[in-house]
Amino acid sequence: MSLSGAVGWWDEWQLRILVLASLFMQYLLYLCVWLRRSPSMSRMRVLVWIVYIGSDAVAIYALATLFNRQKRTLDGGSTALEVLWAPVLLIHLGGQPFISAYSLEDNELWKRHTITLVSQVTVALYVFCKWWSGEKRLLAAGVLLILFGILKFAQKPWALRTASFNSMPASLEVEHKGRTYSLEEYVQDAKKCLLDTEKSGGRYGLRSLSNYMFVDRSVPYSLRIKVLSGFMHSKYEDEYKELRSRLGDTFSMLYTRVQSFGTIYGSGFMFFLPFLALSSIVLLATSRKDGHEEKDITVTYILFCFTAMLEFLLPCMVLSYMILAQCISSFSGGFLMKHFEGWHDMVSQCNIMSFCVRKKKPTFLMKLAAFNFLREFVNQHWYIKKEARAYQITGVVRQHVEDGWNNYICGAESYRKFNELRG
Repeated sequence: MSLSGAVGWWDEWQLRILVLASLFMQYLLYLCVWLRRSPSMSRMRVLVWIVYIGSDAVAIYALATLFNRQKRTLDGGSTALEVLWAPVLLIHLGGQPFISAYSLEDNELWKRHTITLVSQVTVALYVFCKWWSGEKRLLAAGVLLILFGILKFAQKPWALRTASFNSMPASLEVEHKGRTYSLEEYVQDAKKCLLDTEKSGGRYGLRSLSNYMFVDRSVPYSLRIKVLSGFMHSKYEDEYKELRSRLGDTFSMLYTRVQSFGTIYGSGFMFFLPFLALSSIVLLATSRKDGHEEKDITVTYILFCFTAMLEFLLPCMVLSYMILAQCISSFSGGFLMKHFEGWHDMVSQCNIMSFCVRKKKPTFLMKLAAFNFLREFVNQHWYIKKEARAYQITGVVRQHVEDGWNNYICGAESYRKFNELRG
């Protein structure tokens, strides 16, 4: 094939390749949740970052290519089906529910994503309205997909805004309903609770307690007493299981959109939107396609069917879990955590002692580490060995707290001194 032939082939297939690549990236993004949460695959998380960044870039570039391609096209023909690809790309820009943010900094960029939402929706609507020349059933399919794409795309900046540090305090109750304690009264009542041999619910109030911690607000003393009493009068295995569950819920709150599915609007969108995609497939199948290229028809069916399949995956997973667990309330409290059987036990940290006494000799990777942007990655993933010690460490901390309340804390002053021993 000559150079001019290759250029002509690329000009013909460029848009098709881009939209199919965008679809493929969405499936990779959906599967990245296993790479992201598994401690044994920590070295592969750079791929998660590449897919997270690349999925939006490919979809935006495909939408821009579609816009430029339609400007160069004077008559309809096969371009009517290409116009239908614009709302599908909006759906892809909405991302996947299991990864709304890769890092905490992404949550603070919700305003930038809002601007992206407005600009890309404007481009998609302009392309659809300006160059549409199809029949009524295809028009109805396109309208359904545009509605689907706008609603799904809007969930992304909303989820980022909800998880941002400036918005999380607003999600807490203005005032916790409970008795108002002074510090001395809190210490005395807490010691009475510890002496009480009656069993108490270990899970009560732990969710609210962790929410206060993550927004850097002081936890009301009444809530502290209930949580402390519940923990000290329950088995350590149950306590640790609940702590793992809360870690998973916190991860979901900060980095995913799963927590929103426990709300009325979130669950409604989760079960309603996929049927819009299914309806568009039915309209596409029953429409007239005379005059359209067979290649464009095939690509359109692939886009519609596999996008709808991807949207039905999450509702099917949720319904399967609800049927197996036979408990609707547990799904809203931590579906993602329960689905993965709790948070892992690995202690993931850069340990300076492990780095100094490493057994592996410097290799070619250390030469690459001379570059500043690779040094931290090599040190963290090549020399650091992670161990499943979270269970033991948590037990030591619990024993330290219990000994402090039983043997050391007797008043407000001793309580303050004991708290200064943290870390």
